Amino acid sequence: MRCISQFGEYGIQIRHQQQKGMGDGSIQVTVEPIYAKFRNFSDEVIYEVEAERALKEFSFRGRYQHVDEATPAEISYRLSVFDTEKQGYDEPTRLLVEEELRRLEKINDDFFIVTELSIPAPYPAWDTSELPAFQMVAGLVEMGFDLNDALSYEKLFGPHRENLIEALEAVIADQAQDVETVSA
Repeated sequence: MRCISQFGEYGIQIRHQQQKGMGDGSIQVTVEPIYAKFRNFSDEVIYEVEAERALKEFSFRGRYQHVDEATPAEISYRLSVFDTEKQGYDEPTRLLVEEELRRLEKINDDFFIVTELSIPAPYPAWDTSELPAFQMVAGLVEMGFDLNDALSYEKLFGPHRENLIEALEAVIADQAQDVETVSA
């Protein structure tokens, strides 16, 4: 689950720490707290559709302007991202965090949950295709599809098939090497 906040480095507490007092005056933490710490746009990619939705949903008070002092600058520098898939949570913790974020989104206008795909699938049956990875990549090359977009989709929104990711990375590296050879 991916969330976008209108504030840079936004953070929200998901689960409170629970503790008990010990006889010697110390405390023992019985339940560790969980915090959702959003990361700035410089650390995370913010897609165009996410920035457009942020412009519609958030009320930004003042914006930087370009040198001409009339054209507003992009708002990406003000946004921050939290992605539960990238946090390294175990499955029960990730589900707990996602459930709490859904609850908090309804009562809090500081962030929204990204519901639409920021990068479209290369073709409609991409996620369910059982073709070998090399055939899928060859088909993309034939269609002239941007392999970097396909790789980003597979890593972020797709089924995360390791063999397909490796095949895409290999072909992208080969294409980059071919371009360097031609330009040299």
